[in-house]
Formats: sequence, C-alpha cells, structure tokens
Amino acid sequence: ERIDDDSYLSVAGWVTQTVRVNDPQGMVPLALPVIDYRRRLSFDGVPGRFELQANSLAIVRTAGQDSQRAFAKAQWDLRTITGMGQEVTLTGLARADAYHSAENELTTTATYRGLPGWQTRGIATAAIDVKWPFVGEFFGGTQVLTPRVQVVATPGVRNFEIPNEDSRSVDLEDTNLFSLNRFPGYDRIEDGVRVAYGFDWTFQRPGLKVMTTIGQSYRLSNQNTLLPDGTGLSNKASDYVGRTVVRFDDIVKFTHRFRLDKDSLTLRRHEFDATLGNHRRYIEAGYLKLNRDIVSTFEDLQDREELRFAARTPITRNFSVFGSTIINLTNRDEDPTRSSDGYQMLRHRLGVAWTDDCLDLSFTWRRDYVNIGDAVRGNSFQISLSLKNLGVK
Repeated sequence: ERIDDDSYLSVAGWVTQTVRVNDPQGMVPLALPVIDYRRRLSFDGVPGRFELQANSLAIVRTAGQDSQRAFAKAQWDLRTITGMGQEVTLTGLARADAYHSAENELTTTATYRGLPGWQTRGIATAAIDVKWPFVGEFFGGTQVLTPRVQVVATPGVRNFEIPNEDSRSVDLEDTNLFSLNRFPGYDRIEDGVRVAYGFDWTFQRPGLKVMTTIGQSYRLSNQNTLLPDGTGLSNKASDYVGRTVVRFDDIVKFTHRFRLDKDSLTLRRHEFDATLGNHRRYIEAGYLKLNRDIVSTFEDLQDREELRFAARTPITRNFSVFGSTIINLTNRDEDPTRSSDGYQMLRHRLGVAWTDDCLDLSFTWRRDYVNIGDAVRGNSFQISLSLKNLGVK
C-alpha cells in the first residue's frame, strides 16, 4: 500500500474462513489480486478537481463461481459557495467496466450470477448537491440547521448481466442516503433519476454536543427487481433514515440509528450504542435489531438481533486488558435458519496488550459457543504483533 497527498495504490489479497451456518468453505472466495489505484488532479484554468481510478479484482472458488473484473473511472467535482451561503457541489462521473465469469450456475441466488463469459458496460452519472446552513443561538449554545437536497441521474446500466460479488448487502442507511450509488462495492449501480432530501441539525454548548440527521429519497422510476423489498429502496419513495449522536464532555457518547418504514412507520433498523470513557479506558454496550422483512433467499440481508459489550482498561502505561462479547437475540421467526430461539451466547474475547512507541503486542483468548461455518465451538488463542509503520503478523 502506498499513500501520498494526491495518489493511493493498494495491492492486496484476501483469504477468509466462512462464518455462515452450513456454508461450505469451497464457496468462500479467494480474492487475489485486488488492485486499486487512485489519483487526484487539478488543472490551471479548469475549475473543480478530477479523480482517476483504476481497479481490478480476481475471485476464485474451489467449488463455486469464478469472476474477474477491471474498470477505469474518471470523476469531476466542483464545490462552490453562493452569495446567499448555499454550498453547491456539481459532480460528473464516467466509468468503463469489463467482467469475466465462469461456472455461474453454482451461485444459488440467481440475481447474483450474471451472464458467463465476457461482459462490458459503460456508466455515466451527473449530480448536484445543495446544502444551506442556518446558524443561530439556542438554549445558551449554538445551533446549525442544514437542509440538503441532492439530484442524481444515471442512464440505464447493465446490472443483471454482471456478476454481483461485492454489492449484495444493500440497505438504506443514513450513511449512504446521499451517496451517488447506494449499493456497496462496484458490481451494482443504481440507475435512473432520484432526489434525496433531508437535514442535519447540530447543537453545541460547553460540555454538550448533539448531532441529528434525517432524510428520505424519491426515485422517478421503479427498481423492484434490482432492489428487493425490505431494503428500504424498492419503491419510488424510500424509507426514512436517521442518526442522532449525543456527547457529554467527550467522555459519554450515545448513538442511535434507525430506519422507519415509509408506510407503517415500523422500525426496520434500530441500533443503539453507548460509550463511556476514552480510547485508553472505555466501556461500550450496543444493541442492534434488523426487521427488514426480506425473503430468505437473500442470505446477505437476513434479519437479526444482538447485544454487544466491550471494555478496555490500562494496568500500567503500556499494559492494558480488554474483553468483548456478542449475544445473539435472533429467534426463528426473524431467521428460520437459526438454531437458537431468542438468547444465545455467540462468542467472547479476553486479552492483554502491550503498546509502546515501536510495537503493539496482544494475546487474546476467544471462546465460540456455537459452530458457525467452519469455525467450531471451543477455545482459540491468538498472538498479534504490529511493528509500527511495518504491518501486522
């Protein structure tokens, strides 16, 4: 990996062990190589900034579909402030893709397969994003209310002809509401014309900071086949998404994220996290419930409910102890593939760590309480050594 002020290069490979129940290891991809290069450019006399990207990926499965991908992208962004204080960002994007895949019939979900052999496509996107902040006093502090509107237009894209390797877990969230493409990864592109709208609100006074984001989007065309029901994006009008963060003196932090069904106002995503402490000494607790109501054929989008706990405290300047646990609260009504019925310890970790100016060294004991994929229940031990500025072994 190489990073400087205007460029980024990464050459990587990934080998993973499955963590899905009844999922054979032969269906888990080996990604090698994964190459990503980006460069920012600016030209005298030309407004805005350009970014070029080249990306390639090869995926091999010993008992499944193989895929290769390469694309080149150019993006132009121009940000300006109007005389009335609006922040306006104009974006233009062009991308050319080439894909190759084989043994597509071994992929269970038909919409993920794509067509075998060589496939190509072109992508063009234009967008305008407008923010208008209003600042004022409020309860002894300062508040900033920022309405936001974005329009994105992308002509029809070849999606189902292309294998879907990295865009499967699509779900509307506050983090991707204003993204040019709400799909993760590169294999699926949300085409058509849509409008996203919402607002950010920030309140700050000594010892207290509150940040809230709420929004929705509206699409001028239906994407029922590309975006399955339950993702919050399948209809013209999307679900409502939002996030609220409350901080007290940078010691206590509460975060709540949600997605509300646009018709029934049912909570489709309910996530709450609480943190007490700082990066050296902290206690964390989290709760997540996904009620997407998606058919079981989409294994990447199943409903689930869980509790998370984590803690860390220093013993000396260099030594610290840490621990975490995950409790599965998902029942069979939420996910028929689950063996538990509402309460099940999944795993816990306990460890000690040494940190100084030269290295990070940790020893971790992990206990898994259930068999998940090829990871069997029982104890495992891990030693991690990170030589700073060199990497991890």
